[in-house]
Amino acid sequence: MTSSTLRIALAGGGTGGHIIPALAIAEELQRYIAKESVFSSVDFLFYGSDYGMENKLIPEAGFKLVTLPIRGLSRSLSLAGFKQNLMLPGRMLLSVRKANKSLLAFNPHIMVGTGGYASAVPVRQALRNNIPVVLQEQNSYPGMVTRLFAAKAKQVFLTYEDANKHLKHAQTMLTGNPTRHLSDSISRDEAAQFFGLNSEVPTMFIMGGSQGARAINHHFVKKASLYLEKLGMQILWQTGKADFEFCQKHVGSNPRIKLMPFIKEMDKAYSIANLMVCRAGAMSLTEINHYGLPSILIPLPSAAANHQEFNARSQEKAGAARVVLEDQLGEGAFLPLLTDIFTNRDRLTEMAKASAGLSKPKATQAICDTIMRIVSTCA
Repeated sequence: MTSSTLRIALAGGGTGGHIIPALAIAEELQRYIAKESVFSSVDFLFYGSDYGMENKLIPEAGFKLVTLPIRGLSRSLSLAGFKQNLMLPGRMLLSVRKANKSLLAFNPHIMVGTGGYASAVPVRQALRNNIPVVLQEQNSYPGMVTRLFAAKAKQVFLTYEDANKHLKHAQTMLTGNPTRHLSDSISRDEAAQFFGLNSEVPTMFIMGGSQGARAINHHFVKKASLYLEKLGMQILWQTGKADFEFCQKHVGSNPRIKLMPFIKEMDKAYSIANLMVCRAGAMSLTEINHYGLPSILIPLPSAAANHQEFNARSQEKAGAARVVLEDQLGEGAFLPLLTDIFTNRDRLTEMAKASAGLSKPKATQAICDTIMRIVSTCA
């Protein structure tokens, strides 16, 4: 193999859970090529939808993006949902043509698919053009693209062992979920000072994702004072921008509750947390495991194929989390569970160890090593 430019196509989009792993892989491959590869350089071409988060995140990271006019199938019975589904065949045809044309022009050595409906067309076209494909799956229950194309992929990288049972004929490898820019914990005192909290008081960190989680917010608006009274703790609470004023109005100025619409300094938030309460999205769980935090997980019930509950159950099975379904929040089950965890130091420690045990800090490196092996084999 002579020294040349390695060309990598990556397809994934819609949410950060699909985009961040693709960016992490690309950035690690850049470092790999610079250090130890027979290739002189590497060029990337990303594929995504023309309206997802990828339109912001990928150009910001300095990569080229081909946007496709693809949309997911709407499950809504509204007029807008009907129109979206009516336009789907035309959008699909345009996406196939655009993806195929750009793939032939770019001529990649390999296609990396990280999921989301925006990745289906590029992955399909890569296979039809005899371009080797690898897939990266973030969730315990594999997404549609992974289930459709896993058997034809050279390798499928898994975050959870539980995903294997749904991919009978695929070449799978348990690597963990690739991430970008995850720093180490900082001192608890420094984190507490930043948020204006007490470093000596146990802290529950409520996080509904960057946009918040309305059902979680509404529950804690009603119950936060009771939990503080019963358990002698404090709360760091990312409400999301849409619910911040609502939560602030009902919670008031309790010094043991720190409300924030969005937390950019997540290393500080994780460093003061003793227990997480959050959804069960793939990237959130990867971060929680990285910091070795126990959690109570409330899966988003509307997540595609209920994948968040599958993720949460995998964490629970490992001993890292307990699961409460959203429709159980109003049944009075949360306080006994919270009490059982927060008042039992040994249990909290065991859950923290189990969470740290799920972390795979070398996930990105393992994926890139395998990609390079496949490229060298297929070249």
